[in-house]
Amino acid sequence: MTPVRLAFLWHMHQPPYREPETGAYLMPWVRLHATRAYHDMAWMLERHPGVRCTVNFTPVLLQQLEDYAQGTAHDRLLELSARPPAELTAEERQQILRSFFMVGWETNVKPMPRYWELLQKRGRELRGVDLARLAQSFGDQELQDLQALFNLAWMGFGAQADEPAVRALREKGRGYTRADVDAVLEVQRRIAAGIVPRWRALQDRGQVELSTTPYYHPILPLLCDTDAAHRALPGIPLPPRFAHPEDARWHVREAISSHARRFGRPPAGMWPAEGSVSPEALEILATEGVGWAASDEGVLLQSLPAAAPRLRSVYRPWRVAAGDGREVRMLFRDRALSDVIGFTYARVPAAEAVADFSAHVRAVADAWVRDGQPGAPTVGVFLDGENAWEHYPNSGHEFLDRLYDALERSGRVETVTMSEATAAAEGPPIARIHTGSWIEASFRIWIGHREDCEAWAALGRVREALAQAEERGEVPAERLARARRHLYAAEASDWYWWYGEDFTTEQAAEFDALFRAHVNRAALLCGVDPPPETQAPIKRAGAPAPAGLEAKPLREPVMLLTPALDGRETTYFEWQGAGLYRPGQHRGSMYGGAQAFHVLRFGFDLAALYLRLDPAESPARAAEVATHVRVSVRSGDGQRWVDFPLEPDGAPRPGAWRGQALGRLAFGQVAELELPFAALGLSPGDRFDLAVHALRGEVEVERLPRYGYLTLTVPDQDFERIHWRV
Repeated sequence: MTPVRLAFLWHMHQPPYREPETGAYLMPWVRLHATRAYHDMAWMLERHPGVRCTVNFTPVLLQQLEDYAQGTAHDRLLELSARPPAELTAEERQQILRSFFMVGWETNVKPMPRYWELLQKRGRELRGVDLARLAQSFGDQELQDLQALFNLAWMGFGAQADEPAVRALREKGRGYTRADVDAVLEVQRRIAAGIVPRWRALQDRGQVELSTTPYYHPILPLLCDTDAAHRALPGIPLPPRFAHPEDARWHVREAISSHARRFGRPPAGMWPAEGSVSPEALEILATEGVGWAASDEGVLLQSLPAAAPRLRSVYRPWRVAAGDGREVRMLFRDRALSDVIGFTYARVPAAEAVADFSAHVRAVADAWVRDGQPGAPTVGVFLDGENAWEHYPNSGHEFLDRLYDALERSGRVETVTMSEATAAAEGPPIARIHTGSWIEASFRIWIGHREDCEAWAALGRVREALAQAEERGEVPAERLARARRHLYAAEASDWYWWYGEDFTTEQAAEFDALFRAHVNRAALLCGVDPPPETQAPIKRAGAPAPAGLEAKPLREPVMLLTPALDGRETTYFEWQGAGLYRPGQHRGSMYGGAQAFHVLRFGFDLAALYLRLDPAESPARAAEVATHVRVSVRSGDGQRWVDFPLEPDGAPRPGAWRGQALGRLAFGQVAELELPFAALGLSPGDRFDLAVHALRGEVEVERLPRYGYLTLTVPDQDFERIHWRV
């Protein structure tokens, strides 16, 4: 019987969730996946030593795992888990109800009776629910049970087997104490610390090959040249050209260095982010010493003559030309077989799923023989190694155990690493690889939407500013190095994945905010203003109107006013006649869903613009949610961004724009600020657009108005006469 070589590549990746300045993690997924996928997959391979495979870790994921292991990573849900319920604010209690059911309900909540009971009490749908009132109905013990159960639900089968505390607490089921919750969080930290050593041990015993991806998981061909997207999609609208192959090379080189530091040896090959390849990208891989790469069968078939048969093409390794006589060995994935593991088998009994998989692999071998091909076919199965298991019963334990057992007992299937799979590449090389990814053999997902183009345009503006700053030599080298690092993070594919209409997530606002924060921070470090594209959310799902259009206040200013800047309501009348904008309950997910301010009042006298921001909960809470306020003013001669620190002590402090003092803000009971029209370059009769951003570091946690701008006119002597009313 003809044997089959089966090459698994499990891809492990999470984007950079760390806020650029504060260091807080906006999302908890690195921590939670550590206790399931990263741990479980190693645990299962340890018990099936006859199975060989390749596991791909991105450097940005490994860095975040180290932060959690060392106790320096802090995400909002970790902080909420660690707090006794009696110490939680009203907003924090609501956030627990919003976020502590973010796990598969059928596979992870329903098997735990108390967790299921609490979900029924909270309800499956929160739209239209008065969450503040609902939170009042949950007692401290119920919230403490939620703190324990949410983190326990993310513990995979490996943690349940290895950790007696996890087993005991799952069996306990309810009535958890603070010591119980603390024990769960300590297990999380300990498991995170053991991920890299565990995988390195599997590598060192020769069972697993560890590979990597360019550092921040960018679409490498688009960094080389965004115009390359036209090769697969000739008519697609593209942003202004971004062509920085030197950035692509940095991601590759730094990934190799990072991998060698952690695993004791450089990687032999790479899974390019999203299987994205192009001739230019392969040339960089080859010149940096990458021996093998991998992509999707769609890319392969479009790299070959149209008549090339799929069977003879997909199930063999290839040599691919990579410029100047160099080559990269490549294997291309069986798309259907990879996708059924990722998207289908979770809903199929494990025994049936494994039988189906095995039958598919045998069918390839039988077809290979019938076609008269020599040797053994090589089947590539490449997929996400973490997200699928949330949807499998017991985190995929039975499926993986049965699958690996069947492969070990099979006399026909030989599991191989990617280096082994590609070593036998022979025959004439592919002269020119197709430019595309594992999705549609194109880059439409990451550059094919209006939102994608806005993001690329913003990135390009600041990338050019960095180049100019380096050329002028006026900005200290240390600042430029930090700016460059923020730009590298902004080049990650993950931000662009969520732009457009193809994919949705409850955390879209965080992804958008993190991207814009990196771009804005890079701009400021280069000594230039942040690009206009990043001054409003790029992601507009559910937006009432496209950004850039005028937002409508609830009330326009009708009187001139000159409030005392003391951070408190000095008299009832000092803000009488001011304009009013109230954002409503748009609390999404930014910084745990909290609002800093819930009312914006705005007005002016003949000399200055005045703004008042009322805290949503308390001044202290507003200062916790946001570290500073940025006022954006657009007019005919450009745009100014004035930053004010938020210190709730009532003392007036100056704002800053381009390193110069501008305006004043006092924050006590409320935040009151003044911006002189002359300093803004505005004269009576000039129209200007206004937006206020609440930021934590450089991450925007709130914007007033949420979309668009308030459009105002600088008053003149006739303002009150024109607006006078009885």
